[in-house]
Amino acid sequence: MSVSPSARASWMLVAVTLLWGASFSLTHAWQKAPENTADKLVSGLTLIGLRMPLALVVLAAWQPRVVFGVNRAEFGAGFLIGAVFFAGFALQTWGLASTTPALSAFFTSVCSAWVPLLCWLAFREPPRLLTLAGLGVGLVGCAVLVEGWNLRFGDWLTLGASILFAVQLIVLDRVGKRLNPAHLSTGFFVALGSLGLLGAVAAAAYGDGVGAWADWVGDMLAVPRLGWSLVALATLPTAVAFHWMNSYQPLVPASRAALIYLLEAVFSAVFSVLLGYDPLTWALILGGALIIAGNVLVELPGWLSVGPK
Repeated sequence: MSVSPSARASWMLVAVTLLWGASFSLTHAWQKAPENTADKLVSGLTLIGLRMPLALVVLAAWQPRVVFGVNRAEFGAGFLIGAVFFAGFALQTWGLASTTPALSAFFTSVCSAWVPLLCWLAFREPPRLLTLAGLGVGLVGCAVLVEGWNLRFGDWLTLGASILFAVQLIVLDRVGKRLNPAHLSTGFFVALGSLGLLGAVAAAAYGDGVGAWADWVGDMLAVPRLGWSLVALATLPTAVAFHWMNSYQPLVPASRAALIYLLEAVFSAVFSVLLGYDPLTWALILGGALIIAGNVLVELPGWLSVGPK
């Protein structure tokens, strides 16, 4: 039985969301490790600064044409998108020190609902009623997850990150349309890695000093499970997942891709429950379902205008 290119691409995007879902637990494990005695902002920035260059090395060894076949415009666009993404990514990684992987993933997924509102503010493109309804349902889901908006510091950081991720999606849509999407990865990873390391060094210099930070990094990487977690983060949800996303998303209708990406939060919750970071409660199930339903409502006008494919 043959499988159509679109169906195969859809399953590959499901695999992408599975890898992304695992990254929340891996990042949470780094931030909450007993050996991690650093300030959690410094720790998060350091993780980004180590993860992204390693991911670029993996991608260069695996897909050299993707890394070395980039022109100046593609690198510049990727760097710009990465710089915008970095702001949200730093908040999300920092937040994972004081929230759970499942909550972080569900809060992050609200970024889809912010996009139409930001387009309205920036480009005077008014959101549809279903979009506003979807945002409302998603925010109710957030309230259920945290038992009536009793948000922890990490929850607030992640909600802030979701807005910045929405900005990044808009920039990607506006800047990357006429470029090869696979060739944006080089500048994207360079921006994240360089900004992460610069931010970590600057924050460390303001705190305990760069020497103490360097010693701490060495101590963290000397712990086998943390070293392997870093390698796993750089390889699977970063180098592999982003390359697959860039390669297979163009083969899938945008409406179907948006629906598939909602699985990221579901997979994150599954990993988190299995690893003991989140308890399986009715609040988690209902809140997560409401957030996903809200995202479906946000995407529904686009699906209805395009029709099934």
